[in-house]
Amino acid sequence: MLPLKKLTPFFAFLIFGSISVFLWQNQNRHERELVFGRTETSSEQIRIRMEGLMNTRMASLESLAQRWVERVPPDFSQKRFLEFAEVFYSHYPGFAGINWIDPTGVVRWVFPKNSNECIIDKHIFEHQDSSFHKKFQILHTDQHVVTPCVELVQGGLGYNTFSPLVYSGKIQGYLNGVFQVEEIVDICVVKEIFADFWVRLYEADRLIYTNQNQSDGNPGKNGLRILREIQFPGKIWTLDLAPKAVIYPSWTAWKVSFLIFGLVISAILSLLLHFLLERMQMYRQAGDQALQEVSERKRTEKALIENEKKLEATLAELVAKNTEFETFMYGVSHDLKTPVVTIEGFISVLRQDFGNLIGKDGKKYMDYMSDAARKMKLLINDLLDLSRIGRLPEIKTEFSFARPLEEALASLQHQITERGIAVHVEKNLPMICGDKKQLGQAMENLVSNAVKYIGKDNPSPRIDVGTLEQDSSKVFFIRDNGVGIEEKYFEKIFEVFQRLPAAKKIGEGTGIGLAIVKRIIEHHGGRVWLESDIGKGTTFFFTLKDKENW
Repeated sequence: MLPLKKLTPFFAFLIFGSISVFLWQNQNRHERELVFGRTETSSEQIRIRMEGLMNTRMASLESLAQRWVERVPPDFSQKRFLEFAEVFYSHYPGFAGINWIDPTGVVRWVFPKNSNECIIDKHIFEHQDSSFHKKFQILHTDQHVVTPCVELVQGGLGYNTFSPLVYSGKIQGYLNGVFQVEEIVDICVVKEIFADFWVRLYEADRLIYTNQNQSDGNPGKNGLRILREIQFPGKIWTLDLAPKAVIYPSWTAWKVSFLIFGLVISAILSLLLHFLLERMQMYRQAGDQALQEVSERKRTEKALIENEKKLEATLAELVAKNTEFETFMYGVSHDLKTPVVTIEGFISVLRQDFGNLIGKDGKKYMDYMSDAARKMKLLINDLLDLSRIGRLPEIKTEFSFARPLEEALASLQHQITERGIAVHVEKNLPMICGDKKQLGQAMENLVSNAVKYIGKDNPSPRIDVGTLEQDSSKVFFIRDNGVGIEEKYFEKIFEVFQRLPAAKKIGEGTGIGLAIVKRIIEHHGGRVWLESDIGKGTTFFFTLKDKENW
C-alpha cells in the first residue's frame, strides 16, 4: 500500500479538479438560466403585443360596422365606404384589406385596391374549397365569423373576419377584414427577437408562421423553448419561441477551454505539491543527518580537536543548508502564488545539470516549456496587477501628464526604434491627479498596444499623443496608423482574456493589458473608448477625474 504522503498530490488533484468542474457546471447553469429568463420575457412580450394588436383591430372593425349603419339618413355608398376604410387602414396597421360584400356574398368594394382588385365582383367562396363553405355559414347570419388560416388570394397565410351590417332588421351586407399572419408578426415582433430567437406560430396543429429555414436544423434541441397561448376574438394561436445559437450555443470552445484550463491548473498545483513534499523530505533528512553528526562529535571529546576542521566544515554546511532551507521556504510560499516560477526553475536545472544528456528534441521541448512558462508568468503578473488596482493603498498626487508618458516611451524605446516608429507628443500637456505608478502602467499598456499593432509592412509608422476638448473637459488620446480594429471588437478588447485575431497570429500579449487600462482609468473616475478604421489605424480616448472632484 502506498504511503499517505505519496497519495497526497493525487487527492489534491481530485479536490482542485472537482472545484474546477463545479465552477464550470455552475457557469453553464447560470448562463442557461439567463437565456431561459430572456426567452420567457420575449415570449410574454410577443403575446401581449399580438393580443393587444388583434383585439384593437377587431374592435376597430366592430366600430366601423356600427358607424356604417348608424347614419341618418342612411348612406351606403361606395364613396362613404372607401373613406371609412382608408381612415381605419391608415390609422390601424395590420389589415391586409378591408372589403364590403353584398348580401349574396359577392365582393363589391375593396381597400386598398392595388392588392385586392383581383377579388372584385368575385364570390367569397370562389377561392375556397367546399368544406370551408359548409363549415362556415357566413351568409344569412347575423353572427360575427372568423375563418381559420388559409392561403389568401393576396398571397401568404391569413384569415378573414365577416361582420354582418344589419340595418332596420335586414342584412345590408358584410364587412370583411383580411389579416395576413406574416404582417401581424412583423408588426408585433421586434428585429432583435428575430435575430436571437426562432419564432413559430401554430393554429391548432398547423404551422402558420416560422422564421426558420430548412437548413437551420432543429430549433429547441438544447431544451430551451417556451410555449405561449395567444388568444383574441375567434382565434387561439400557440407561440413556440426557442433561442438561436447566437445567444445560446449548445456547446462552445470557450466552455471546454475553461474546463481544460481548470484541470491543467489543478494538475500543475498537484505536481508542485509533490515536488514540495519531496524537497522538504530531502532537507529534513539532511538536517537530521547533520544533527546526528554534531551529537556524535560532542560525545567523542577526544576526537574533537582532530576533527575540528571537519566539524567546522560540517557546521558551515549545516548553516548553508539551513539558510538554503529558509530561502527555499520563502520561495515555496511565493511559488504557491506564482507556480510558474517553479516550472522555470526546474527547466533551468535540467539545462545546467543534464544539458549534455538531452538531445535536440529534448532541448526544443524545453524551449517550448520555457516559452509557455514565460507567457504564463506574464499572464499571472498581469492578473496580479489587475487584482491590485483599487485594493492596495494608493498615493494620489498632481503631476504633468507628460511624466508617465515619457516613462512609458522610455521603457518601449527599443521596440519603437526597432520598428522605425515616429512618435509625436503634443506640447504643454495638462496636469493630472492620481496614482502616478498606476497611470504610468496604463500609458505603457496603451503605447505598447499601439506599437504591437502598427503593422510590420507599414511604410511610415506613426504614433500621436495629445489632448482635445469635449463637453468642457479634457480628453486624452493615443493614435496610431496601424492595422486597425473591427467595430465588433470595440467592447470585447477591454475584457479579460479577449485578444484580437491579429494578436493570436503574432503570439503577443496576454489579453489583459487593455482590461488593466480600463480598470485604472475607471478607478480614476474616467472612462476609456476607441475609434478605428481597418487599415487606417486606431485612436484610444480616455478621461480622468479633475483634482477638484477627488
